[in-house]
Amino acid sequence: MRKIILIYILLVTYLSAMSLWEVYEQSSPANGYDRYIILESGEVYTGGIGSSEESIYIEGNGAVIDLQGGTGIWISGDSQATGSLAIDRCTIFGGGSYGITISGYSTNSIINCNLINDNFGIQISDSVNVTIKNCIFDENQYGVAIVGDQTTHSITYCNAFVNEYDYMLNCLV
Repeated sequence: MRKIILIYILLVTYLSAMSLWEVYEQSSPANGYDRYIILESGEVYTGGIGSSEESIYIEGNGAVIDLQGGTGIWISGDSQATGSLAIDRCTIFGGGSYGITISGYSTNSIINCNLINDNFGIQISDSVNVTIKNCIFDENQYGVAIVGDQTTHSITYCNAFVNEYDYMLNCLV
């Protein structure tokens, strides 16, 4: 059944895809975020985005993000410029390296998302604070990979299926 759903998603992707980067570029500040991105339900977005200095909110509304084998969605801040990511209600698949990666110094939340067929569903490292809730990790090498021991993380009400490793703490990648 999962294979049929993935094939359906892939077909829809190539028929009506929109670039996530273009939506990111057109977004503006709202609700305390530097970039407030609203995705349309039933739409497929291609490619990834990343930042080291901006706070980004992605209101997924059930949309699909096809990373097309690329590097995914990432946030990496330092102590002077802290980026952050909040993402809700979307399916992210096909990341060559990862679906989402969070590093540096930031506070983040990933809620109600599906991460499918990414090398790393979510990779967390450095001194980040992240809440992951109600997510599904399916057919990834790692569902969630936490690199190092300085992260603060809360992972609740998540399910993992057919991953090589579901949840890895202090893994060496």
